[in-house]
Amino acid sequence: MQARELTSRRPRSRAAFVNQIPARAGDLRLRGEQLRQGYWDINAALLLAEDAEALASNCHLLDRAAVANRLEEFAECLWTLLDPPRMPDSQALDEIGRQLEALAEGDDSPILDTTAGNDEPATLFGYAAAEANGFPLLVRPPKDYWRRFASSPIASAPSVPETLAQPAHVPTIHTDKPVEPTADIRPAIEPVPVVAPVPEAATPVALRPTARDPEPELDAEIEVETDPAPRKVFHLADGADLSKAIDLQLRAQGNEIESLGTVDALKEAMHRATPSLVLLEGTFQEAIEEIGALVRAARSRSRKRVLLVALSEEKTDLAARLRAMRAGCDAFIVQPGNADDVMGRLRELNAAEHADPFRIMIVEDDRSQALFAESILRKNGMQTLAVNDASVVLDKLDEFRPDLILMDLNMPVCDGMELTALIREREAYISTPIVFLSGEGDTEKHFEALSAGGDDFLSKPIAPRHLISAVTSRVRRARQLERRRRAPSAREASKGVHDSAQLARRLTEMLSMEDAATRKGGLMYLELADAEACEDRVGHSAFRILLDRLTMLLAAHIGNGDMLARCGEHGFLLLNPDLTTQALEDHAKALRACVAVESFGTTKVPQELKIQVGICPFSVAAGDAKAMIDAAENALRTVPAGDTAGIALVAPVASEEQAGVLVAAIRKALDDSSFRVVFQPIVSLHGEEEEQFQALLRLSNDDGRVYAAAELVPAAEEAGLISDVDRWMFDSCLGTIADHLRDGRNLRLFLSLSASSVLDPDRVEWIRNALDTHRVPAALISIEIRLADAAGSLSAYIRFAMAMKQLGVSLTLSGLEAGMLGTEMLLNLPVDFIKLSPRYTADPDDSLRSELRELVKLAHAGGRRVIAPRVEEARVAASLWASGIDLIQGNFVRQATRDTSYDFQMAGN
Repeated sequence: MQARELTSRRPRSRAAFVNQIPARAGDLRLRGEQLRQGYWDINAALLLAEDAEALASNCHLLDRAAVANRLEEFAECLWTLLDPPRMPDSQALDEIGRQLEALAEGDDSPILDTTAGNDEPATLFGYAAAEANGFPLLVRPPKDYWRRFASSPIASAPSVPETLAQPAHVPTIHTDKPVEPTADIRPAIEPVPVVAPVPEAATPVALRPTARDPEPELDAEIEVETDPAPRKVFHLADGADLSKAIDLQLRAQGNEIESLGTVDALKEAMHRATPSLVLLEGTFQEAIEEIGALVRAARSRSRKRVLLVALSEEKTDLAARLRAMRAGCDAFIVQPGNADDVMGRLRELNAAEHADPFRIMIVEDDRSQALFAESILRKNGMQTLAVNDASVVLDKLDEFRPDLILMDLNMPVCDGMELTALIREREAYISTPIVFLSGEGDTEKHFEALSAGGDDFLSKPIAPRHLISAVTSRVRRARQLERRRRAPSAREASKGVHDSAQLARRLTEMLSMEDAATRKGGLMYLELADAEACEDRVGHSAFRILLDRLTMLLAAHIGNGDMLARCGEHGFLLLNPDLTTQALEDHAKALRACVAVESFGTTKVPQELKIQVGICPFSVAAGDAKAMIDAAENALRTVPAGDTAGIALVAPVASEEQAGVLVAAIRKALDDSSFRVVFQPIVSLHGEEEEQFQALLRLSNDDGRVYAAAELVPAAEEAGLISDVDRWMFDSCLGTIADHLRDGRNLRLFLSLSASSVLDPDRVEWIRNALDTHRVPAALISIEIRLADAAGSLSAYIRFAMAMKQLGVSLTLSGLEAGMLGTEMLLNLPVDFIKLSPRYTADPDDSLRSELRELVKLAHAGGRRVIAPRVEEARVAASLWASGIDLIQGNFVRQATRDTSYDFQMAGN
């Protein structure tokens, strides 16, 4: 940026900074008093001294000598206790008190006039580099950088005060007293890039203070930091299951989702607000140019980045990809398998958007050439380190950790090819891009350099835009590959907190189980009470650290089976799999109590917090994960202000009303055949490759709620509709098997029949006719009968079983447990498979494992194969394999979907 552009902004920036001096001095006094009156914390004292010196330097530059002198005296008073480190005695504390009183004296210097002319020389603390993609990049030059341009109009500008440089980190020095955190809690942030290393002589001690907020730049706009609003997402969706799953995961991550059904609706929404992301489903590909124009317009009128991501349900040709690219798409995702694929790509884009500045190491013995490359890259927001001596490069690597190395070929002592070979010997830098920039004209040398481990060769002289393009593309690809190489952490070890998207997926899996509506457990929505007032009291930086402490406290008090995730700005989701409704409420009370007794401030400035909780048990769940999260949050909103209990339960729908709605939905589904069947693979643990699935009944209502068989069957039995539902399910499964037979696939399906159908004397003949009509081999269907039903009418079940065996239909006895009843059923019913009770797959202890092995032996003795249902974890699957189980089923294998494609060969191996 030219000097005249800097000076044009200078008066308002200087005035804003001068106006902030009293408040900043007051902040230093407050921190000093807390340090003097509380426990002595050497880290806090060091930060205070550094901040006082930084403010003093700026006051000198702004002709505020009186304030600057008092700040320097205060800092010197602290340094006497820091170098060398020692505990302050009463005399030292009194001296600190006198210095703080001196700081309280007002600064009567006149405020800088913002209407002053623009002809004063600029003072460079930093400058705004050329914009990249519409975003101004703030870059701070290294110490005395201006001296390199002796002929420049800004040659007379003073050097950057050394106190503004980010100090190295210092270890905490423990005292004999516990250290309380100071009230001025500052977040650990990335330091402003410093492109030249601080000389060793400039490092007085080996102390390393924690990161702190840098002083504002004089030539930058002074802005008050505000809490960012949730990211707004416009989703042009077709309403399919994938769209709903994507919306659920985006919402769980704190995004504000607006699902739109037409391009016109998107136009209207784009005129109302500028989103952070526009997500385009495949059915809207024809309008991608029009949508791209809308996004470009939003980008031009907004200073924030607007991502455009398009999904395609089918394999597309090159022309379709080109259309998407020319429309301005940031990503074009072809045939995403599930929402996780889409979220992974969005995480990559988001990581690239918020990535640290590119770190470029320039290895060049010619100082003028190094300066040329350094100035170009820095003006485009990159952090650079110029190394003129090849012999010190290896030492500088671990200090700077470059994303890319820009290497000269011909250097004394060690040439570029030799140095590249040495760098590649280090495992940490084996894939770091190395780009040669040299005037070497011999093409053979070019190839030798690439063979030595270089990634590219650029010839001097090079145009600035070509250098920027080559470096940027290489670093972006390297960072993307590094992100993909790292396996995503399922759980943050330091906090014990799950990712919100992972919790949402787990909730979806649990709601897809057959017993979802009858099982124990539920979801809690926890939120910090009076969060906005708390943030106003302590400040944004301290509030964020306070939330982190609250997160760690909650994580330390949850059960082994619980999942905790942050949700939104100051909320949490807690998923529990096994507590009753009363136990969930007691759990919430215990969490509120542990938060209430914890002090989140200091002994001098205590800060107490309270949380409010909304609870949605599975027994009153609203069908899908999004609805269940909404229900828990809405329950929380009903907690009255000042309510001491602070807990609200989702009110269950009146049983009669709920039953009436469900029966009406079942009648409608029977009339228009709108039930649907989902399939979950049943996989062998011993290498067999049979294609077999559990068929599960589902019903979606107009509100998007999905009912499972555990809810449908009791309602249908009560209304006298269960026989019709069983007929529909059996006929649908036979149709699916027949379709696969026509494609050359033998597919076995397991399905349940109600007790009413088993006891119906006409049902056997109907099954025979249905098999004949669909021309399906009877062995490809396995009818599942429940142990509890069979025990109540054993004689009738034996007759039904014998009739099925005559037809060739296989049978499965489900819910089997060890004991006399289970043994009696196995002795009397000619079943081919047994499906264990879920208690054997929850988390079996040693006694259950021993019982399970005996049960498996009994089943194998009768020639039956054993299926373990509801397997959710790899360790459980391994334990079952060791117990002799033949087959497993559950979300560990795959969640139930409408798709019957599954690689049984891979699973069997």
